[in-house]
Amino acid sequence: MKRPDSLVLPPGLKDQIVSHLRSVAPLEGVGLLAVSHDLSGQSRIATWYYPGTNQDCSPTRYTMAPDEVLRSFLDMEQRGWSLGGIVHSHPVGPASPSRTDMREFRYPEALMVIVSLAGDAPDLRAWWLGDRSPFRPAEVPVISESDLRS
Repeated sequence: MKRPDSLVLPPGLKDQIVSHLRSVAPLEGVGLLAVSHDLSGQSRIATWYYPGTNQDCSPTRYTMAPDEVLRSFLDMEQRGWSLGGIVHSHPVGPASPSRTDMREFRYPEALMVIVSLAGDAPDLRAWWLGDRSPFRPAEVPVISESDLRS
């Protein structure tokens, strides 16, 4: 599996993600990001955000409720989309993978999208963990679709 060149977010999607994650703070929030791929297959273009419930009810861990995961996967399949990212928040930490995040990540084909809520403005970053040898996350640029038009 090759690391994507970028994650493209359509207008308004980042706001939707941040709004959901802020609504559950100080707990970690969680959700899934559906994507399509560009013609070259190197960029992931976000199509939909599925907000989830953190059944761990924890400020430092997350597990999305299994029934929500299943419904999200079925909807993605019906629409011809794929899982592009697993989104979660770090209410007081940076938008980079923690040791726990890396140890528990189970979908190597998906990006790990982390939103830090620690500062005045949210910090959304995407990470590729697909190549686990050596086990180092690689940051993937997040691009706003409006930036591509200018």
